[in-house]
Parts: sequence; C-alpha cells; structure tokens
Amino acid sequence: MSQQSSDPTIYDGLMFVSLGAVIMGVIFLCLALENYGWSG
Repeated sequence: MSQQSSDPTIYDGLMFVSLGAVIMGVIFLCLALENYGWSG
C-alpha cells in the first residue's frame, strides 16, 4: 500500500504559479479589449 504524502512539492507550487498567470492573462485581456469597445 502506498503512502500518500501531504507535503506540497515544487510541482504544486508551479501549478499555483501557472494558475495565477492564467488569471492575470484573462484580466489583462479584458483590460485590453476595453480599448476596442468590448464590454464583458
């Protein structure tokens, strides 16, 4: 039976960094689209 480790690894940190980058990208995309009259 394998033991599940509950300690966060570097891959968990990278996952949250990439998630933050995607969220920031969506926010900046919305801000850029507002210059073209887009309302969302």
